[in-house]
Parts: sequence; C-alpha cells; structure tokens
Amino acid sequence: MNFETFFAVSADPYYYAALVVDFVVLFALLVLVRQIFGRGAGGINTTHELSEKDNYAFGISLAGATVALSIVFAGVAAGDIATSLMLEAAFVLGYGVLGIIFLICTRLVFDKISFPKTDLRKLISEGNVAAGILDAGNMIASATIIFGVFNWSNGDWLSAVILVIGMFVITQILLVIASRYRVGVFSSRNDGKAFCDAIREGNSPLAIRFAGFQIGAALAMSTAGMLVVFREGTDTLMSVGAWILVAAALLVAVIILTKLIEKVVLHGIPVAREVDREQNFGVAAVEAGTYIGLGLLLASLLG
Repeated sequence: MNFETFFAVSADPYYYAALVVDFVVLFALLVLVRQIFGRGAGGINTTHELSEKDNYAFGISLAGATVALSIVFAGVAAGDIATSLMLEAAFVLGYGVLGIIFLICTRLVFDKISFPKTDLRKLISEGNVAAGILDAGNMIASATIIFGVFNWSNGDWLSAVILVIGMFVITQILLVIASRYRVGVFSSRNDGKAFCDAIREGNSPLAIRFAGFQIGAALAMSTAGMLVVFREGTDTLMSVGAWILVAAALLVAVIILTKLIEKVVLHGIPVAREVDREQNFGVAAVEAGTYIGLGLLLASLLG
C-alpha cells in the first residue's frame, strides 16, 4: 500500500531533509530579529529597553518585527525545493536575507515618506506606545504583501529576485497611498489636526485603528496574485501590470467597504469623537478587528 494514498505528504526522505534545512536556516534568521530590529531603533540595548526600562513601545515594535519576519519566511519556505540541500539552503538564506532587507526598507519608507514629520524611532525609544503600534502594524502589513509576492513570482532565481525587488517597490507605493488616505480621513474629521500630532500625544487607540486598516488592506492586496497568472518571458511585464491594477482595485474596494463597515457595524457610534479625541480603546479595537476581518474575507473569497 502506497504511503501517499493515506497521507497528503511525500514519502521521499529528501523532502523531509529539505524541510529540516529550511527550518534551521529560517529559524536562525528569526533568532536574529532582536539584534537586527532592536538595534534599528537608534542602536539601543534591547535588554535594557525591555527588562530595565520597561519600554512597552519598544516591545510592541519588536513583536511586530518578529511576526512580520515569520510571515515573510513563510513565503520563502513555500517555494519549490531545490535539486540539492546546499542549493536549497543557499536559496532560502538568500531570500530570507532579502526579506529582512525589505522590512528594514519598509521602516524607512514609513518613517520618511508616510510620516516625514514624525521620528517614530525616537518616539519608540521614548516609550510612545502609539508609535510602537504604528511601526508594528506597518511591518506586518508589508510582510503580508511580500508573502503574496513571494508565492506569486517564479522562474529562474535571478529573474525572480529582480521581479520581487520591483514588486516590493510597487507594494510600498500602494501602502503609502493607504497610509496617506487614513491620515487624510483623520485630518478631515478633526478640523485639520495633523495625524502625527495625535501620535506624538500618545493616542494609542488611533494607532490601533490605523494598524488594523493597514493589515486589512494588505491582506486584500496580497490576493492579487491569486487573480493574475504569472507568465515568464515577454509577458512578464504584462503580468506585473495586471497585478498592479488588481491590487490597486482591491485597495479601492477596501477603502469603500471600510466606510460601509463603519456605518453598519458601528452604527450610532461617533467613531471620530470616540477614537480620535476620547481615545476609546474598545471602539478602536472593534474597528481594527473589522478591517482585518474584511481583509481576511476578501482573501478567502478571491483566493
């Protein structure tokens, strides 16, 4: 009786050896998250921040980086197995390092473009929990889209790397658009008050809602690869163009649906007052959870 008749896994020992190699390489990279992203927040000592200073903002930011890296690494591990264990280790290590670089870059984009007037790293080092939540949410959102791109692209390693880098730039543009949209919504609801001022004042519920929207939008956009067939060669640019159009359409759909959700799920609740001014954690949590749920629903229906 064939082993694979009863189990949906391979009976080939090489398959399991490759899985072990993947796990060891990616786990080793994940262990480095404390050094990589902890030092990124101003070169500070993580032990001092977490156990002596009790910097909750730093802990939230580091937790977000850990989750984000795990999501990226899941996308890396989902690829095809190489013809040799050494080659498999090299590919996984290379893509894993690339994923780390992407997350470092997305932090820079978030700081310098999405919130150019706000030094999130400094705010986090000062213990601003709202800034920590923003940072964590952005990294998780970016990782979610990177996961989708890793799963969508294929072909030889050089072409795949070039494609993934190009797609990363595109996805960052889409996330910046999503960020600027939410900043604009806040300003319009609060007589022109700047979003960054509210974060500096420590409005954590506002950051929770923002992070929920970012993650929900990222979940929806990550399914673009499910709707667009990747084609190599001369059709690659057309595939990328189609992916961009679908991802942009999904972002617009999320924006429209979030407006509808606010009117239905939170009917009768003045969300602008409760979250923006009174810092109501309960309302912010409901909004964030609903936005993420919307993203998961779209991903499930379209995937």
